[in-house]
Amino acid sequence: MAKCLFGNSVILIPVLTIAETLATITNHTQRMKNWNKIGKIKSLVILILCILSLTLVDFSGKTEFKNDFYIGIIILIFLFFVAFLLLITKFLSLLGFKFKRPNWNENPITFKFSKSLNFFHFMAFWFISSGFINTLFVGIFNQQFDGESANLFFAGISLLIGIKLSLKWLNKSGNGKEKTVANNA
Repeated sequence: MAKCLFGNSVILIPVLTIAETLATITNHTQRMKNWNKIGKIKSLVILILCILSLTLVDFSGKTEFKNDFYIGIIILIFLFFVAFLLLITKFLSLLGFKFKRPNWNENPITFKFSKSLNFFHFMAFWFISSGFINTLFVGIFNQQFDGESANLFFAGISLLIGIKLSLKWLNKSGNGKEKTVANNA
């Protein structure tokens, strides 16, 4: 943490050191080494889809008039995706279906209800990557904010939050304790 003095107040600013940055990069490369064939194919598909989405972006269009509209849409989509995943997984769990935590190394196109969150997990990372890359490119080349691409980015974030919250909600038992191997037996 670095200190920044403004008048009589002190503001703490988080600063990453070189060692912390290298440790983070090393951690991510260790995770990538654990990818199997499906994980590598999924990342390649996301890369190809992001490049294809860049070809569809209109760099000459005026987007500043529509940005207020997209801010409202981003909030509504965020709430809808989180509520949708929470309610659907809870409803299906009441019918007896079990859900497993999504894994990057598993096929997203599966017909097993227990692994159905893998599809939403894949879509979330695709939306985040595509939205971030498109927003970055439009910002660099057009010097404008692209609401459509930001909408994609926040839709991906909301899918990940919805998955995380739904799994937390499903793992809670009636007495408020999380279900684990120790207190399930």
